[in-house]
Amino acid sequence: MPALPNIAFLALGLTLAAAPAAAQPASTSFCFVDGSQIKAERFESRGGNFQLYVPGSATPLQYPASSVCSVNVDPCICGGRTPAGAAAPAQRADGVDRFGVYGSNTIGERMMPMLIEAFAKRTYGADPVVKITNAEEKEITLVQGGATKAIIDFQAHGSATGPSALLSGKAQIAMTSRPISADEAAALDQKYQVDMFAPDNEHILSLGAGAVIVNAANPVAQLTLEQSARLFSGAIANWREVGGPDLPVTIYRRDDKSGTFDLMKAKVLDPSGQQIARSAKSFESSELLSSNVARDPGGIGFVEALYAGDNVTVRIASACGIVSAPTAFSTKTEEYPISRRLFAYTLGRPQSPVASDLLRFSLSDEASALKVEAGYVGSEIEFQDAAEQDARTQVIVNTPRAFLGANDDVPADATKFFASAMSSMRRASVELRFRSNDANLDTLALRDVKRLGQFLSSAEIAEKPFLVVGFADTDGGWAKNLKLAKRRAQIVANALKKASGLGVSDANVRSLSYMAPVACNDTEAGKAKNRRVEVWIGR
Repeated sequence: MPALPNIAFLALGLTLAAAPAAAQPASTSFCFVDGSQIKAERFESRGGNFQLYVPGSATPLQYPASSVCSVNVDPCICGGRTPAGAAAPAQRADGVDRFGVYGSNTIGERMMPMLIEAFAKRTYGADPVVKITNAEEKEITLVQGGATKAIIDFQAHGSATGPSALLSGKAQIAMTSRPISADEAAALDQKYQVDMFAPDNEHILSLGAGAVIVNAANPVAQLTLEQSARLFSGAIANWREVGGPDLPVTIYRRDDKSGTFDLMKAKVLDPSGQQIARSAKSFESSELLSSNVARDPGGIGFVEALYAGDNVTVRIASACGIVSAPTAFSTKTEEYPISRRLFAYTLGRPQSPVASDLLRFSLSDEASALKVEAGYVGSEIEFQDAAEQDARTQVIVNTPRAFLGANDDVPADATKFFASAMSSMRRASVELRFRSNDANLDTLALRDVKRLGQFLSSAEIAEKPFLVVGFADTDGGWAKNLKLAKRRAQIVANALKKASGLGVSDANVRSLSYMAPVACNDTEAGKAKNRRVEVWIGR
């Protein structure tokens, strides 16, 4: 197999040096904690081990990753120490950019190291030099032609540590896998007089989805959120209680500082009034948690869907009948009930020029393509799977009250329009929502409006008809919500015209009140999901 990108080394906690500038036969130098060194023509990384293919050996040599302390560093450096007699580190002259990137382990485990590596190669033409303190702390040096350009203090101990590092001045970029809390935002506002929810300070790196995972041998493929909560709390102690095998449940969880645990608590545990079981095994690494579930037939865990690994991601069934899986489309539209946004927060433009450039790169289309390649959800607009859209349409047309309350009537003309539109148009992966208790589009919607304008103006789409369709929750009846949803759609249409100059007429703006919900209307979170604007584009 081809050599792994440097992100693979980062995940294993190794020190990396800049790649040689001159082209030469593929060779990777591995330094070991005992002081030895091996050069491999190629290698594989699997199950926490390196398999090294070296000249003269018919079979690969296998070494635990823990025995390797650095890669492509000459002379070898172990534990961040330079051996006696080795050359001293390059002088860090005045003017070298130094800044911190702190926060989410979910982002810091893979995504941000990958983006930093790509940024370094693109900007300086060389891999960064990475010295590992431990699995969550690194010193990343960006180099160009032997000169140090910037030193990044990189710490990924959980989302809560990001805003606190912004507050203390230790970080210029905070990574969080959940929105900044009201208390965190208030503390930063008090010290720096800054609105942390403004577009200059709140940045969407990607969209993600939390996943309830079970061992591949477990036949349980669908759970309600309440069942999931009772499993994680220990109230359900045997899989047979949810249709599975007669097997004790073993619980695996992320640590308290993790945004992933915050998501689990907010979306799974709290709505059912449950608390995580004291017996749950805690992990600071999602990858390690996932690998433990994969070895335990009775295991259940909660991770970012990206980290499901060899496990099964269970579908989530809601009380009103909606069943969801964390697909790219359901994650981008945020229809999946455990979807979330992955954030970077700054105090305006970072003071460090390199930090500012890194942030700009991380939000670019180029970076989005890299995220998709690495398994993350990118920002590219796509369409719902045709079979999924048709199946959903049939349910809603044949049963207009589908997923609604018994008294939530849907006029026949609305059903007829919906059926006609869905037969000739496709749902785009853009659902625009608004700031809480506000008529202003939220940060993600502002980003998506710009992308939507570009998409609708592209050569492939420009000649196709499109609709901007407003929706609402069920509070207040059909007629009232028809007007509210139309008003939301008009706000999006106006923003679209302003952002792209696209011609959007009244004929492009429609409302379907509370029809075709994407979440149950029995909770405030579900109602918020349904207060949305969709975009439909001709087939």
